[in-house]
Amino acid sequence: MGQAADKKLLSMASALISVGALVACGEGSETVRYDETDKGLEMPQPKLAAREKCYGIAPAQFNDCATEKLNDCAGTAEEDYLPDKWKFVEMGACINQGGTLLPPEDPYISEK
Repeated sequence: MGQAADKKLLSMASALISVGALVACGEGSETVRYDETDKGLEMPQPKLAAREKCYGIAPAQFNDCATEKLNDCAGTAEEDYLPDKWKFVEMGACINQGGTLLPPEDPYISEK
């Protein structure tokens, strides 16, 4: 293909993407809203999953958030099962998985 054909193909692809975005955003379509009286059904209120922080069970790079003492982000555990790294588990499951609900009193210091 030549350079002109490449530009034409790119232009057509961009146009298709734009049309798809407009359709996905509902441009020109009617918004449908439901309330508790629709079809006689009562819609339940959404519920958050009951979860708790569980320390010492996160495999390397799979912690949900950082230590309590430092300001790191999720996925920063360099080793498996560090005592100050935690991940969310189902309420009541932490102890069964070998973890603890309380952070360690002293920050973990790597031997590296």
